[in-house]
Amino acid sequence: MTPTSHPARTGLGLTSGVLSGFAALALIAGCASTPPPNEALAVAEAAVQRASTASTSESAPAALQLAVAKLAASRNALARGDHASARRLAEQATLDAQVAEQKAQAVRARIAATETQAAAEALREELNRKTPR
Repeated sequence: MTPTSHPARTGLGLTSGVLSGFAALALIAGCASTPPPNEALAVAEAAVQRASTASTSESAPAALQLAVAKLAASRNALARGDHASARRLAEQATLDAQVAEQKAQAVRARIAATETQAAAEALREELNRKTPR
């Protein structure tokens, strides 16, 4: 065999082999670069469960339903192997559940403030009646 006819020495075989190796490595790295979002999904599940109270269902039903829907979509994306979408949806579900909790807390705070104001007004009226003029 002459030095110019050997594939490794011509560079053609070496170049295509190296390129094939890089392509395989890139394919493997691409699959490994987005691991399953197990932690994000667990956090989302906990957030939705924590937000799923009667108070939140009454005070912020739209936000809570959105969180539940995004959690379900995240699970579906994970089942399809779409880890990037599953992670994004899980993170959105977490935030939506937190929004629902905050809205419900704000409603409870407004109710408590109204009740406190009413009690203060009743006490003021009672004091005015008992104070001689």
